[in-house]
Amino acid sequence: MRKGVALALVVVLGVLALAVPLPVFVLAPGSAVSVGERIELGRPPDPLSGELLLTTVAIFQPSTVGVVRAWLDDSRDVLPREQVVPEGVDDAEFEEAQRALFRESSEVAAAVGLRAAGEQVTIRGSGAMVAAVQPGTPAAGVLMEGDVIVGVDGTPVALASDLVALLGSRAAGDEVTLRVQRDGGEREVRVRLGMVEGIDQAALGIGVTTVELDVALPFSVEVDQGRIGGPSAGLLIALTVYDLADPGDLVAGRTVAGTGIIDLDGEVGEVGGVFAKVVAAREAGASVFLVPEAELALAQEAAGDDLEVIPVATLDEAITALREP
Repeated sequence: MRKGVALALVVVLGVLALAVPLPVFVLAPGSAVSVGERIELGRPPDPLSGELLLTTVAIFQPSTVGVVRAWLDDSRDVLPREQVVPEGVDDAEFEEAQRALFRESSEVAAAVGLRAAGEQVTIRGSGAMVAAVQPGTPAAGVLMEGDVIVGVDGTPVALASDLVALLGSRAAGDEVTLRVQRDGGEREVRVRLGMVEGIDQAALGIGVTTVELDVALPFSVEVDQGRIGGPSAGLLIALTVYDLADPGDLVAGRTVAGTGIIDLDGEVGEVGGVFAKVVAAREAGASVFLVPEAELALAQEAAGDDLEVIPVATLDEAITALREP
């Protein structure tokens, strides 16, 4: 019966697509990228004995057949365009915003990884500036472009990644109090978080950047971004930098994959697209997958029998887990 319904959908949608474009995106398993090959330290590294893989989600605008295939594939999600790219933001602007988040999270991750390896680092910021507000989301009518968020429920926010990590620990429906700088003054605003459908993550519906980001490292750490965007590679970048800077053997010949936002304190935050990322890791031959604690069940569902899933809340927990026999 399900196949019959699918065939009917193909026919109907195929006819409609002749005249009406489909304003949707598909989120699918992306790639599992060897982080060690993309990082260059400003001093001789301690070689890795295995691989640390960051995992990505592919986002693309599908054909009609692609939509139907995605509906029938548990590892793919079909989302309305406005739930991926904010209204009024074109694809190029969205991609650059995601690339900027990757660059910032890479700087934070490098600092956190070096600090865990015993190096002296300093990282500063002056808050998370609202770069865009998506219409129809919780932030609409409450926050404005140019607002600088400097606190969430009394916890200071110095970096855009701090804000992402703090909100990642909340659920849809939770009310948060934001400390906001606007027009030369500060105020508190209350916002009830919504859900970004398909990626299981509570959100405000804003794009943010860090104000006056300043990262001081004892030596340079260069990360080849390629075409990757977003902050969710932070955990794997931090682990890779740590293993390259520390004389110990963290990976021990294994292929370790994972995902997770990381903040200045080394805390691991939730991300989207976990199911698809685990599928990408499994296809790349990983034997271990590190995941934020709150997303353990979803990762286990996608992992099957050959991929060990380890929940972690901090970088230190991830290092300890990988060191255990």
